[in-house]
Amino acid sequence: MKFNFNQNIEKEQLKSPLINDFLSACEDFLIKELAIDKTYKVVLAVSGGVDSTVMLDLLYQVQRKYKFEIYVAHFNHKLRGSSSDADQEFVEQLAKYYGIEFYYSSGKVKEYAKKNAISIEVAARSLRYNFFEKTTRTLKADFLITAHTADDNIETFFINLLRGSGLTGLSGIPKVRKLIKNVRVIRPLISFSKENIIEYAKLRKLQWREDESNDWLEFTRNKVRHRLIPFLENEFNQSIANNIKRVTTFLQGADEFISNFIEDYYQNLIEIPQEDKVLLHIPKLNTYNHYLQGEIISYLLKKNFEIGQVNFSQIDRIIEIKNAETGAIFEINKFITCYKDRNHLIFTKNRIPLSVNSVIEKNSIFNLGDYTLKLEEIPLNKFHIDNDQNIEFFDFDKLPVTLRLRNWEEGDTFQPLGMSGTKKISDFLIDKKVDNFQKSFIYVLSTREEIVWVIGQQISDKFKVSKETKRVLKAQFIENKRN
Repeated sequence: MKFNFNQNIEKEQLKSPLINDFLSACEDFLIKELAIDKTYKVVLAVSGGVDSTVMLDLLYQVQRKYKFEIYVAHFNHKLRGSSSDADQEFVEQLAKYYGIEFYYSSGKVKEYAKKNAISIEVAARSLRYNFFEKTTRTLKADFLITAHTADDNIETFFINLLRGSGLTGLSGIPKVRKLIKNVRVIRPLISFSKENIIEYAKLRKLQWREDESNDWLEFTRNKVRHRLIPFLENEFNQSIANNIKRVTTFLQGADEFISNFIEDYYQNLIEIPQEDKVLLHIPKLNTYNHYLQGEIISYLLKKNFEIGQVNFSQIDRIIEIKNAETGAIFEINKFITCYKDRNHLIFTKNRIPLSVNSVIEKNSIFNLGDYTLKLEEIPLNKFHIDNDQNIEFFDFDKLPVTLRLRNWEEGDTFQPLGMSGTKKISDFLIDKKVDNFQKSFIYVLSTREEIVWVIGQQISDKFKVSKETKRVLKAQFIENKRN
């Protein structure tokens, strides 16, 4: 594949005000605002379209002057068959032409969308950014640069408006945002229109690929681009794009102010007792007005569960749960659930309670979903009191050859450690302030007739290690590590 343009901007081209505007804006943003120097590493997300091709050309010019490292990254969505593969080949050759290292990956977007019950657009973005995160982490990069434009920003405003987004969504695409720890996404073209970008590409005689999927009207963004915005321009106001640009600028300022306010007070409102679970204190939340309550909830979901945009209906439903009876529950999406327990809203990653009723031996290992139950005899001199409630010790000889692992049931009783009488497990869990949602994840280890251990909570006094104990059984309920 041959390219018939000069990598470097020629003196004749520098006479163009448009080319100078692009170069100056890009250089001011990268060098003056972000203080990028030769120690920085920058990854360019290049699709092969006109926007990212212009971005690559601009970054190449600035990099030649300031000597920071740049890399090209391309993700093949495999949505357009041979055309998608041709895009990948084009970008690879383009990177080679500029003398830049090339990184790529691909994914089965349709299968991913179906598996996770999300749209093709959301699936494509998710897989694409997973790749970008991995690439920037591998390269120890400082920035990921994307080629979002002023037109993209306007489209995003309308998409989020139609979805019922809050202030953050309506403020459009931020010029800078966090990608992962120590890596930020930046958009140097966000103030330039598509028309200006195409003009720059023609002046520079750049080559690019046209993506036919940009015309597929089953995608929301394309409907907004090809139908909604032209309709509003023709029927209401030809300057609507400029008006929206000004509005998003104002909203970004307001959003930044409110976000800073929420960050200052957020830690006083929440508890994080364990991974994948956040408690929001209702009485404290109620000291804020309805709007700020929604923004606080939205911030919590983004910060702890990486939910990008939360719409009005989701926020309203969560606030309804806040005012409902204890035990009220709302599944925010297939991954996150919110439920009310007394004075808290509890947000947790979805887990499915497992039904189990299995016979296990005293020296054995049993896998139960995200956990493993491990039983093993240990030397008597290795016995010690452990503060971890998921590790307990029993008198080996007081237990039968086999035990039963099962869900607890209403009516179950046991003799809690230190007590002389029995107690219903249901009452015991209430005293321990185990909420209704978590009760469904409580399991018991038992003999044929009696409860030995309410796992993670308490053992039975009848089977404890005592002065007369000669053999010790150690029991561990271990959470499996996730990749």
